[in-house]
Amino acid sequence: MLLRFGVSNYRSLCDYQEFSLVASKLKDRPTHLIAVEKLSREVLPVIGIYGANASGKSNILLAFSYMCQHILNSHTMGLATGGISRKPFQLDPSFQKQPSHFDCDVVVSKVRYHYGFVIDDDRVLEEWLYAYPSKHRQIWFYRQHDEAEIYFGKFLKGKNKTIAALTRDNCLFLSAAAQNNHEQLSQIYHYFRENYFFYFEINRMSETISYLENEPLKAQIVEFIKWADVGIVDAKIETGERLENIQPLKPISFGHRDVNGNNVFFELNDESLGTSRLLILLGPVFKALNQGKVIIIDELDTSMHPLLSLKLLKLFSSSKSNHSGAQIIFTTHDTNLLCRNVLRRDQIWFTEKDKKGATGLYPLTDIRTNDSDKIEEGYLQGRFGAIPVLGKLDTLFE
Repeated sequence: MLLRFGVSNYRSLCDYQEFSLVASKLKDRPTHLIAVEKLSREVLPVIGIYGANASGKSNILLAFSYMCQHILNSHTMGLATGGISRKPFQLDPSFQKQPSHFDCDVVVSKVRYHYGFVIDDDRVLEEWLYAYPSKHRQIWFYRQHDEAEIYFGKFLKGKNKTIAALTRDNCLFLSAAAQNNHEQLSQIYHYFRENYFFYFEINRMSETISYLENEPLKAQIVEFIKWADVGIVDAKIETGERLENIQPLKPISFGHRDVNGNNVFFELNDESLGTSRLLILLGPVFKALNQGKVIIIDELDTSMHPLLSLKLLKLFSSSKSNHSGAQIIFTTHDTNLLCRNVLRRDQIWFTEKDKKGATGLYPLTDIRTNDSDKIEEGYLQGRFGAIPVLGKLDTLFE
C-alpha cells in the first residue's frame, strides 16, 4: 500500500513535490477508506491528478515509475563505471548537475516503511530505510557517499557489511541486497516488484492474454465488458501453431452475438480503440482489486467513455469490490468525475507550471472549499488553477 511519494529535480519537477494518499480530516462525502493497523489515519483508495496539457501530470507518475525501476534494476543493469541515467530539470542550467531526490512511504505486511535515495549522474549520494512497526522509528540503514561505511541499525540482520562491500557507487544498496538474498530487504524489494502496475500507453495486449488465461480473472473481465455495452460477450485464446520467429496465430478474439443469438468471434483489430484500451486495463484492475495492489494510469479518460471511467473508480471506492486495500492513481482531463460524487476533495490533485516551466503539485484541500461546492464548475472557471491559459486564435483567419 502506498502512503505518499516525493520527488525533486526530475523532468519538469524542479523543487520537491509530493502527493499523499493519507485521508485528510475533512468531513467529506462518505466513501470507502482503507483502515490500516497502527496508522492513526485512514488511507485513500483513489487519487486523480488534473492539469493543463504539458503541466507535468505524467511526469509525477513517471517519477514514481523511475524510482521503482531503479530499485529493481540498478544492481543488475548498471555498469561499474557507467554512472546513473536520469533526467534532471532542463530549463534551469543550475539544476542539471544538482542531485535528484526520490522517497516514499509504504505499508508492507502491516508495517510502515520510509525509503528513499538521492542520486546524481555518477553515484548514489544518499540512501535510507526506516521501519515503523510501532510509533517509534527503527533505522535499518543509512548511506552517505562521503562516509566510509553504511550505517546499519540493530534491527537489520544479515550479512550487511559483506553486501555493502559489493555495492557499486551507482547502485542502490536495497537492490544489491535483494540480489544477494538478504532476507529482510528482499521482502521490501519484492514489494516494489510485485505491487505496482504502470500504464502509460495502450499497446500491452500480450499482458491481457495472460490475464484471460486465468479463469477467475477472465470471468471478471468478461462480466465488466458485458456491462460496458460494447457488444462483447465472451473472449477466447486460440494458440495456433508456433512457427520459427512468428507469434501464435490469432492469439485472442472476442465474441459478439449475431441475430440468431450465436457467438461470432472477431479479432482484436476489429474492435474499437476504446474497447482495446478497456480490455488492456481490466486485467490489472481486477488483479489489483483481488490482491490489494496499486494501479497507476496516465490519461485514464483516453478513448474511454466517462461512464466507464466512473465505474472503474467506483470499484476502488466500494468496500464490497475493494476488500483488499487496492489503490488507483490516475491523471485525467475528465471533469465529469468532479461532479459525480465519486471523489472526495482530498482525492483531487492539480499540476501547474510556474514562470520557469517547473511543475507544482497541490491538492484541492489546499484551497478553501466546501463539500457542497460545484468543483467541476470551479475548476473550469480557473478557481483552482491548473488550466491552460488560452490566447486568441482570430489572427489565424486574418
